[in-house]
Amino acid sequence: MDNFDKALQEDIDERLEALREIERAIFTSQYSISSKHQEIFSTHSISIIYSVWEGFIQKSFNLYIDQLNNINVEFYDFCDSIIIHHMENSFKQFKQYPNPKKYGQKIKFFKDLYTFHSNQYHHISRIVDTESNVSFKVLNHLLKTFSLQPFPEHWRQYRHPNPNLKESMDLFLYLRNTVAHGGDLKSEEKINQDVYSRFKLLVVDLMYEMKLKMLDGLTEETFLRSKYN
Repeated sequence: MDNFDKALQEDIDERLEALREIERAIFTSQYSISSKHQEIFSTHSISIIYSVWEGFIQKSFNLYIDQLNNINVEFYDFCDSIIIHHMENSFKQFKQYPNPKKYGQKIKFFKDLYTFHSNQYHHISRIVDTESNVSFKVLNHLLKTFSLQPFPEHWRQYRHPNPNLKESMDLFLYLRNTVAHGGDLKSEEKINQDVYSRFKLLVVDLMYEMKLKMLDGLTEETFLRSKYN
């Protein structure tokens, strides 16, 4: 687990440094840029924060899955949600059954299933479906898939009188998607340093909490079926 902790912390540190450098380059006087360039870079800074965030989700879950695969657990000793995750990513037919008229496809499917069930050990699939929008709902779905504790809507400072966590993440995704898809932001939605700092802090808070959730999952072995019997 020490290697996992170290690798995940190194990834967080790299992303923190990137977020700081982006803020310094765009919103401070360290670099001389025109007002037009300032406006363009400021607007697109929200997309950069999001790319750091989604990249972290992919990396952190990949590291977590690698850790599970190194523990040498028999496949059916994993909890149901992890088994389903792996089966659905290994056999697309569970989501789209073979064409009834193509009998050969069904035969191959069942032969592959037989071979699969003949083995006690499988490496859990590293595919992490973020749906290209790591919202509050998507994040909690991923956490539940790997039997990790989901986030509550009201968490830490993300509660009344401040916007709650779900509302904060929804706004973050709205701004990012509007910019990424070429939409126009309203005047009150313009991305300035305060807005950048707000969502930078949101991502930092989430990254550190994700690390704690994953470490807890490994320590408590929440990935095992026996924990739910």
